[in-house]
Amino acid sequence: MKQKFGKLTFIRVSEDMPISMRFFDSGFNGIVDATYSQMYGGNDVSKYFLYKIEGGKVVNKIGWYKENQITMLDDQDKEKAEQMIEAYNLGG
Repeated sequence: MKQKFGKLTFIRVSEDMPISMRFFDSGFNGIVDATYSQMYGGNDVSKYFLYKIEGGKVVNKIGWYKENQITMLDDQDKEKAEQMIEAYNLGG
């Protein structure tokens, strides 16, 4: 796998965004959904679409964050990530 973070990985997005991303959400925990390449084809595996987490729940789906703006969290649980995403998608 060429991408740095796999699908369903719990991550932390940096507080520091470049000026070109000043309106992007920052400083939050999330779950990796997919890379640009996985969603649209091509070779770009360095930009990620993420699920944003607040209060222990997924609250939004946003992109495109660069891999150098993301850090993998110590605690990983793909089943929990799937459950959180399912609850978000089903409105709960």
